[in-house]
Amino acid sequence: STLNNHVYKIKNKVVIATEKGIYEYNQRADSFQVSDYYKDIFGTRGIRYLREDGSGNIWFIEEKNIGVVDFSTRDPKLIFLPELTGKIMSGFEHIYPLNDNNVFVGGEKGFYHINYEKYKKDNGALDVYIRTVKAAGAGETLLYGGYSGSVNSPSVQQKDDVLSVAHNMNSFHFEFSSALYEQQSNIEYSYKLDRFDSDWSDWSKKTEKDYTNLPAGTYTFNVRMRNNIRGESSISSYTITVLPPWYFSVWAWIVYLLAAAGLVRWLYHKYQRKLQSERLKHQQEQKQQAYLHQLELEKSEKEVVKIRNEKLEAEIGFKNSQLASTAMHLVQKEEFLQKIREELQHMNKTGKEKPDPGELKKILRIMSEEEKVTEEWEQFSVHFDKVNGDFLKTLKELYPDLKAHELKLCAYLRMNLSSKEIAQLMSISVRGVEISRYRLRKKLMIPRETNLFQFLFDIQRKEGNDAAGTMAGH
Repeated sequence: STLNNHVYKIKNKVVIATEKGIYEYNQRADSFQVSDYYKDIFGTRGIRYLREDGSGNIWFIEEKNIGVVDFSTRDPKLIFLPELTGKIMSGFEHIYPLNDNNVFVGGEKGFYHINYEKYKKDNGALDVYIRTVKAAGAGETLLYGGYSGSVNSPSVQQKDDVLSVAHNMNSFHFEFSSALYEQQSNIEYSYKLDRFDSDWSDWSKKTEKDYTNLPAGTYTFNVRMRNNIRGESSISSYTITVLPPWYFSVWAWIVYLLAAAGLVRWLYHKYQRKLQSERLKHQQEQKQQAYLHQLELEKSEKEVVKIRNEKLEAEIGFKNSQLASTAMHLVQKEEFLQKIREELQHMNKTGKEKPDPGELKKILRIMSEEEKVTEEWEQFSVHFDKVNGDFLKTLKELYPDLKAHELKLCAYLRMNLSSKEIAQLMSISVRGVEISRYRLRKKLMIPRETNLFQFLFDIQRKEGNDAAGTMAGH
């Protein structure tokens, strides 16, 4: 588009000022192209007017702003004149630089005269000063009033001179300015509060800033300035510490830590006591269970022993009945032997040289029955040992010199039979039984004060206990 495109002669070259930058003629391409040289100076600004003065400086108009590219230094410097911003009539822009002391700019109300040489002259140090610092909250307190020990010194605070304020005085008001009073309209400020602002503020002419309800901590307020001639100033700073409330103070935290440590210790000991109590309770329960289990085992063992004893008693009763039956048979056999003796005596009295065959058969029959008596004694011995814990067997082992009739006597004595009953079973007289008892005591080396029956019973009881222990073990 040809709209807003203006042709000028700058530095003896034809250039075109457009909304997209400055264009120069390229002879090789035979066309106008964006100038890299002017792009480095103006960037992408849309330039509407250009005019070169006698010193080689380029005056320009961008939108409603007037500025000059100053070539008095090695690197071109872009200087704006904010005093004339918005005072130019659009479409009738005109600048006439007669010389450095007289530059005329056409405006809505006439011409503006600029003494450029004086305008860009150094009028003092480019410093920004913090004038006032106030703290507010429960009340208002002036922390700094602009005096720092030397006139117009930008250093308002030493490193070891940081003020601390209470937590309820956590709102602050800062005021700042420059000593270049004649150029106040050309000065802009930017500020930042460390630990609160993430970046610097936009440049503005505002000379004060408020911060409210800051949390506890140390804050540094930084401010800088710039003008249209000399760029940016150094940074001025002021540091303030907002103390935490008493319940967030260092001593409070120490108390909290001690209390927490005490609580943890108390909870630990409480847990240990509970754990010990649970352990003791568990041990007692284990002991109780073991005791009950032992009682059950003992009860079961007693029941088993009781059942075994009842079984043994039943077996003993049965064997005793068998022994009694066998003993009665022995008594009957003794009676048979007595009959044989009587028959023989009768035959002897008759005086017959030859015995009657019928009588001989009768005697042979009785003798045959006597042989059965011997067999029945062997059977009696077996039954007797079963009932009395191998009494006869043990007696033979302890006293191997005992003869058969002595073993019979011991068995009959163990059965607690009377001398008369023993005499019938052994086919001897009662006197013979007494003599046999005497000889038996002597052979067994039994003291006179010891009862023979008790002696034999103790042998049987000892063997019986050993047998019962063996059965219980099984």
